Amino acid sequence: SDDGKLSFDEFKAYFDDGVLSGEELHELFHTIDTHNTDNLDTEELCEYFSQHLGEYENVLSVLEDLNMTILKAMDKTKKEYQEASNLEQFVTRFLLKETLNQLQSLQSSLECAMETTEEQTRQERQGPTKPEVLSLEWPRKRSARRLQRNNSLLPTSPQFSTGMV
Repeated sequence: SDDGKLSFDEFKAYFDDGVLSGEELHELFHTIDTHNTDNLDTEELCEYFSQHLGEYENVLSVLEDLNMTILKAMDKTKKEYQEASNLEQFVTRFLLKETLNQLQSLQSSLECAMETTEEQTRQERQGPTKPEVLSLEWPRKRSARRLQRNNSLLPTSPQFSTGMV
């Protein structure tokens, strides 16, 4: 409700993933609500999730840097694009498109990971199953097809360095 705090209803609307029960969400809400106000503020949310970041601390840090770098590049593009030659404008459009392709490829990989973990969790909650069914396997074939389709043209990619562009 744009008041800087999350009520339980707002918390549930955002965090309900269909896996945790309403009771489990309520328990989590009260675990995070260290100020016992029946509302969560940014400080409480940051404090709770920062304790559980693990490897994602690096991921989120890099994403923050990436976001700032992209915004900086876009700001420069906005200032210089109109004055650029047709060739320079073409290169800018190509770089923007390639950046978008890379981000979409990353998003697709993350969506696959989310789908896989959600499916695994649903299977675990439905009852005991064979351990091999519960093992977490990323869908390699789909990811490989995505990588082929969204092949990187960055200077560090083999296609770029061998002139196959």
